[in-house]
Amino acid sequence: MNQPGPAASPTSTAAAVDQLKSLASLEDTKAQVQKAMNEITAAATRVVPALEWLPLHGETPNGCEAPFDRTDGQSIILPDLTAGADVTEPQWQAILAAAKQSAAKIGATDMQVMQDGPTNHDVGFYGPAGIFIKIGYQGNLVVSGNTGCRLPSAAK
Repeated sequence: MNQPGPAASPTSTAAAVDQLKSLASLEDTKAQVQKAMNEITAAATRVVPALEWLPLHGETPNGCEAPFDRTDGQSIILPDLTAGADVTEPQWQAILAAAKQSAAKIGATDMQVMQDGPTNHDVGFYGPAGIFIKIGYQGNLVVSGNTGCRLPSAAK
């Protein structure tokens, strides 16, 4: 059974709002995440020229998780990009290096490896207030991105 967590205190909510105010707007962050995803897919295509990228779904707006859930913050899951092709382990390493570099440009520098085996890779790069870029390969390459919680321009 799911039960809501404790209500955020006014002090913790104020601190969360201050943190969001220090970050780029939702709109600017969306553009930055999309640019990083485009850099990754371009780098992957240079490594594996046969790749043809397609979006898997549309953009998905979301609310924010604690401690930002009681703010005006919002998040956006960008459309996943996928491409089918055989990728060798050396090619994967080159693509992963490009992803790490692009993710760092948007502050997503905390790397988490969920899977790391031949033809089974799943790696995420995370940053402030939930921003992330993920890249994976299991016969298809997939690049995902999320703005994390950000204030829309109108709320800043």
